[in-house]
Amino acid sequence: MITNYFEEFNNMVEEYIEKYKGKFGCIVSFNGFVREYDVIDGKKIPSKGMKIDNNIFEKLEVIVNEAKNKFDVIDIVLYHNTGFLNIGDRVMSIAVFARHRDEGFKALEYIIKEAKKYH
Repeated sequence: MITNYFEEFNNMVEEYIEKYKGKFGCIVSFNGFVREYDVIDGKKIPSKGMKIDNNIFEKLEVIVNEAKNKFDVIDIVLYHNTGFLNIGDRVMSIAVFARHRDEGFKALEYIIKEAKKYH
């Protein structure tokens, strides 16, 4: 499930905990925020924020499905913010429901790396 409403993300995580009770061994999670700097060619460059287009959701749908299939995780809940984001704003939150932490961490890392290509 992918959403751009953080409250819906939190509600879905709680629903999935009940839905998959006994099936998952862990929930591996990530929360990303806009930093006050970007790292470009190894140098810190002050940031003024970032712009995220609404079309990112189509890309995220593909990325999440790839992660589910590639790493055999139970399910994934993802929140992604859009529009102009200021320093300190939440960009993305991910909750990966997995049988084991290894596949959960691998799926999480994959999603983050792939999503960053569109930031």
